[in-house]
Amino acid sequence: MQPTLYAVMKFRPLHESSDDQREKIRKIIALVNKMFQPYLASRFVLSGFEGEGVLFVQEAPRFLHLLQLVDLEMHPLRFQFTLGVGTIATGLKIRLQDDTAELKGPAVTAAKKAFKDLSGGDRDVALRLPSPFLTRLTNSLFAVESDLRNNWSAAHRETIKLARQGLTQVEMAEILGITQAAVSQRLKHARWERYGQICRILWELLTHARWRTLLPWDLQKTLGKPE
Repeated sequence: MQPTLYAVMKFRPLHESSDDQREKIRKIIALVNKMFQPYLASRFVLSGFEGEGVLFVQEAPRFLHLLQLVDLEMHPLRFQFTLGVGTIATGLKIRLQDDTAELKGPAVTAAKKAFKDLSGGDRDVALRLPSPFLTRLTNSLFAVESDLRNNWSAAHRETIKLARQGLTQVEMAEILGITQAAVSQRLKHARWERYGQICRILWELLTHARWRTLLPWDLQKTLGKPE
């Protein structure tokens, strides 16, 4: 069985929780389960005021696109992703009374451990990989990615939604009812070009990670002997 990139996602309100927000989260969970149905390893469920689910992410670009989509469409919910790479248990044990599923395997174990790395911090994404060096490097890049994305204003976000569709600045300006120069300024202030560079590097690193690419010194630690 090929290694799988495996994502555990949680989301909750940014502000004080209430019964109204709980009902809103419940509706979002139903929508997310419908949208992500082909990629669900475990359906999203409600726990307190928090939604949680597990996704198969066979390709690194898919995860990065998902990360941006969730941020742009679900803002101002606070969400967190953790990633693990490895095999997964194919048979799910469903407990129908609370609509949850139990998955086992190296990938999900790594993803759940990565949540400890997010506690008490401002990052949205953390991961555990077979390579300690790639883990540190990729988490550092995700910290930069989170900083850039969390500084987007409402105006930045509406412009970036259009930029992700491949529209030109002239086309975006016409849709938004502003000048092309204003579109350019928004993207510049959002550091959209730098954000794209960070995502391309993450894309490459996650692609290597999915295939369990280990560096020589990692192999030596893993196997206990030189390659």
